Amino acid sequence: MQYSPRSEEDKARAITSLVDGTASDSERAALEEWAGRNPEIAREVEKQRHVAHELRTSGPPIPPRLLAHLQERNAAGRREAADAPTPRRWLAGWRAGAVAAAAVVVAAVVVVLATKPFSGAARPSIPAAAQLAFAPSTTSAPTAKNSRLLDVSYAGITYPNYRPQFGAIPTGQRLDSIGGREALTVFYRLRDGSRLSYTVFSGPPVPLPRAARAVVFKGVPLRTFSTGSRLSVVTLVRYGRTCVLAAQTPRDVVLGLAAAPVLAQPI
Repeated sequence: MQYSPRSEEDKARAITSLVDGTASDSERAALEEWAGRNPEIAREVEKQRHVAHELRTSGPPIPPRLLAHLQERNAAGRREAADAPTPRRWLAGWRAGAVAAAAVVVAAVVVVLATKPFSGAARPSIPAAAQLAFAPSTTSAPTAKNSRLLDVSYAGITYPNYRPQFGAIPTGQRLDSIGGREALTVFYRLRDGSRLSYTVFSGPPVPLPRAARAVVFKGVPLRTFSTGSRLSVVTLVRYGRTCVLAAQTPRDVVLGLAAAPVLAQPI
């Protein structure tokens, strides 16, 4: 049976299943065939395999609290799979295992990236936060509080409701530790179908990467840079917290999304 992901999260789970070997032989054959038809997916699989190897051989350990959380989610997923009707049991079990495995690998990627030269050893990193654009959600999407804000806040920042102005729909959330600093990410699906991550770091502002360039968008000062994975990344400090927006979409789109909550603030 030919595999075809239905969403970015399905894609992330499938890539992780190929990387960590959790798929059965039949599942793996379908996933390998899918990766073979998509050179970009094949490159991403090889990149994550390299990171996973580096983590196993020389990288730092995954934070115990995060690992315990993932193990609990995996156990819950297996219970759900066991209760599912027989035709759905294979899919439920595979997806539950893949979700937990994907989160472990992504957590490993974040920890490794945070110790690379661009961020300094054991320091929080804006480029590492940007890579969360490829990570799966671990909790459900927040609801709207009103036409401007979602019903979720972190470190004093309330996440924007982009749906009325930009047609962007919240799809999920995840909490990570990046270089010893916790950060909450809310994911959105943009009008063009691309996925946006909006990450807020706890604590004081995070140092900017050297590649960041200053941009003023409609009077709002922002910093922007691009990555090798074609992400347009925009970062700014709001109420003393570093915010990082990333998406595989034109830079001006991300600039508009980053500036919108600032422009909406009462003068």
